[in-house]
Amino acid sequence: MEELKKRAAERACKYIKDGMIVGMGTGSTVKHAIDILSKRKLRVVVIPTSVETEDRCREAGMELGSINELIPDIAIDGADEVDPEKNLTKGGGGALTREKIIDYRAKKFVVIVDESKLVKHLGEKHPLPVEVLPFAYERVRKELAEIFEKVEKRDFVTDQGNYILDCYGKITNPHEMELMLNNIPGVVENGLFTRNVWKVVVGAKKGVKTF
Repeated sequence: MEELKKRAAERACKYIKDGMIVGMGTGSTVKHAIDILSKRKLRVVVIPTSVETEDRCREAGMELGSINELIPDIAIDGADEVDPEKNLTKGGGGALTREKIIDYRAKKFVVIVDESKLVKHLGEKHPLPVEVLPFAYERVRKELAEIFEKVEKRDFVTDQGNYILDCYGKITNPHEMELMLNNIPGVVENGLFTRNVWKVVVGAKKGVKTF
């Protein structure tokens, strides 16, 4: 799978041009993109979506920027699942809030995955992460348990100091679900990404596919 991820990252990096502002995601596939981009010696400013990505980009000698001051020309990020309508679940690495802030504001958002991440319905293979405030996580967990088949608290603290609740069950209405979950008091953000995807680049055994 690592080779498939690398192939997808190589294709996605071809969309990055000299002088661009680049939103850089978090996760194993994005690590390949960082390594590839650092070798191209382009003059880019990178806006990282997590402390982990920030550290990796700094080690690679990349110039870092802030979403408060810059708008990404392009964002490169992975996904846990991608459905046929280019809806995503993200947040397996726990960086969903910063990822959504940056990916949704990018002029172009490129998703890089291996072919195992393609599903008919979101929730088939991976739970949906929901970031919640520690102050209210148990109350939010009970409300989410009325919506999903199972809800589990992850042994993890986000870069913002919040908790992650992993929600299990197929999602047939991602756009409505994204909005509904964020209306629950105590929810910071959820891992449904239902807009702004420009291209999905898929590393497959038979080659790289783009849709």
